Amino acid sequence: MTDSALTPELALRYLDELSTDIRAAVLLDGSGRIAAHSLPGEAEAEELGRLATRLLERAGEAAADGSDVAEVEVSTGDGAVFAVRSARHLIAVVTGRFALSSLMRYDLRNVLSDLEPKAA
Repeated sequence: MTDSALTPELALRYLDELSTDIRAAVLLDGSGRIAAHSLPGEAEAEELGRLATRLLERAGEAAADGSDVAEVEVSTGDGAVFAVRSARHLIAVVTGRFALSSLMRYDLRNVLSDLEPKAA
């Protein structure tokens, strides 16, 4: 039997506890459906998920070898968007401008790892 250490809802709550800079978050399952989100409504969550997916796709297209890109960060003067994917999930967060890039990506990768099934 296998089980995940975290549920999608708990994963986003955990991230929220790790960083006060997160303004919005969405977690997609392997088929691209919303598994959990922190936005006011489903439409906003679907839009953030769609944009994060497209951002990763475009980054892959821009890569010299055309390989899949597993994580991306886009920063502006007002904030940033981080998107990280694994084989089973994609997580994207919108942050304030003071979020630490390396720490945010580390936290997102760890949460994705904790969502993976664990052997019992």
